Amino acid sequence: MAELSRADILKYFEEINNRLAFDGKHGEILLTGGAALTLVFNARNSTRDIDAVFRPMQDMRKIISSIAKEHSLESDWLNDAVKTYVTDKLTVEPFKAYSNLTITTVDAKSLLAMKLNSARFGTKDMDDSIFLMNLLNIKTEKEVFDILDKHVDPFLRKTRVKFFTQEAFQKYLQAP
Repeated sequence: MAELSRADILKYFEEINNRLAFDGKHGEILLTGGAALTLVFNARNSTRDIDAVFRPMQDMRKIISSIAKEHSLESDWLNDAVKTYVTDKLTVEPFKAYSNLTITTVDAKSLLAMKLNSARFGTKDMDDSIFLMNLLNIKTEKEVFDILDKHVDPFLRKTRVKFFTQEAFQKYLQAP
């Protein structure tokens, strides 16, 4: 699967905006995950896909599918698989406004909590978590767990999160 660069993502968002404008509609996208790290925090050059919550759901799905076909993208290049983890505990900030498309993102603390809660070994979650801890100038492990407690509902917290978070914090302390 091809990675999506910052320029690619912005180009496709512009295309979504143009299609919404043509239909006289307005859409919203809440960015999370690697796309937020790529676009908002400049933590990486690209992402595999865009994890987001979007609306209006049906209109956006139709546009996303059409763009995927026209540009030979994976069908899930922009997906809402993260929607289960997007709660009112997350802090949302504006990112970019087009004429017919508004894009918001989760803040760094919310994104750190989401990455730690994902707790996926063998992915970019560990490196992303360490990047965000650096960005937030985290001082103690307790501070990290406080961020988790504030931004992740306990019933959504995966069992392996404690160990993943402890390991991430230890690696963060050892990083240059």
